[in-house]
Amino acid sequence: MLFPKITINNKSDNFPYFCGANCGANCICGANCGANFKPPDHMEKPTLNYLLDTRSKLLDGTYPIKLTVYYGRQKKRYKTPFKMTKEGYARLLADRLRDESTKQLKRLTVSWLDKQTQIAESIAPFDFIEFENIFFAEKKKSRRIQLNDEVSSIYEKHMEALKEEGRISTASSYQDSLTSMLSYKKNLKVAHITPDFLKGYEKWMTDKGRSLTTVGMYLRALRTIFNLAIENDVIDASKYPFKKYTIPAPQKISRTLKKEEIKLMINYTARRNSDALALDYWVFSFISNGMNFKDIALLKYENIKGDFIEFRRAKTKRISKNNNLPIMVPLDDSLLYIINKRGNKSKKKGDYIFPILKHGLTPQEEYDHIKTFVRNTNKKLTRVGIELGLSLKVTSYVARHCFATIQKNNNAPLAYISEALGHTNLKTTQNYFGRFEDESLKAFHSGLMEGMVD
Repeated sequence: MLFPKITINNKSDNFPYFCGANCGANCICGANCGANFKPPDHMEKPTLNYLLDTRSKLLDGTYPIKLTVYYGRQKKRYKTPFKMTKEGYARLLADRLRDESTKQLKRLTVSWLDKQTQIAESIAPFDFIEFENIFFAEKKKSRRIQLNDEVSSIYEKHMEALKEEGRISTASSYQDSLTSMLSYKKNLKVAHITPDFLKGYEKWMTDKGRSLTTVGMYLRALRTIFNLAIENDVIDASKYPFKKYTIPAPQKISRTLKKEEIKLMINYTARRNSDALALDYWVFSFISNGMNFKDIALLKYENIKGDFIEFRRAKTKRISKNNNLPIMVPLDDSLLYIINKRGNKSKKKGDYIFPILKHGLTPQEEYDHIKTFVRNTNKKLTRVGIELGLSLKVTSYVARHCFATIQKNNNAPLAYISEALGHTNLKTTQNYFGRFEDESLKAFHSGLMEGMVD
């Protein structure tokens, strides 16, 4: 069994180990090599094992797997090429490994540890300085090779980690970024990514009619890939290309309907049942603080607590964790009406409110269901918007911007709007606001010259 959890004094050690020495009972090699393991003074050979360092969380949410070398009464730790999430690491602890990616990682880690063990045992008597000379020389050699690797391999490793965490939507956005990069330059290597490359890519994209918002989104994904590669010593920090290149900021495009247009949406009697269903979901989103449609799909009856719907945004749940309060939506008559009209009849706490998802879906299946739901709903909303002659294309996301702008025009405090939207900073909230209503602009302007002219 790879990476067994070590129990010491009936307490589970937070840092699972496995070791490469021939030493006992609870490890891949049989050793009882827990966090407090210290070899006896007479041990002639060094002991090498792995440590999942949960104290050092990386940018992508994984943790580094470190190599620990024991000899005599000394202990030193070194970086390895491996990192994992806690969930992925737990899968390695299973007696039976089912998915191929986990099996492959097990083979890689065992092979890599065997190689380091052979190096350490070839040094007689063992000496840490001599071991480090060989170890770091191998690491530098590995880095030179990886600089010539294709960028796609680094993307794919990151996307695989995201999928392991169930973050299918995020993995999909990285795939879009990679596809775009490879369309610009086939066989793209890490060494090709320079400030001139980034400027050329931006021009190529805008010449094709793609927005700067899209360019920025794809390049931010590439920047994250670069940061992770530097963090894991795959790329030298001196090669970082984003110091001399600024990623385009998102274009601020109004996605807000006028107040009268929102009124038309709410009171419209759709000609088709499918359009009426789409409208109900849109109105539900608008009234419930501009709730994202993914969060609507994930709502369960247990989220209804008294006179409120309490939920945390799926988008920020992972990064915010315990640092954010749940979003509170007052449960008014309009929301109750839509829930009773469109919701599942079974109202057990664990049941979904709306018949969009079902229990037992894999993360990929859940992602596919939500994506289909949003796509189909947006088609219906677009059709309704055309029938009503609205000023912009209506989508699920427009409801969120409409909520923010209406509340701003109603003089609601910015802090309240930010909290209602689930934002962690006020600047993000300000980007949601549309223009003031025409009558408000006229009223503000009319006071400009008041008392100025005799």
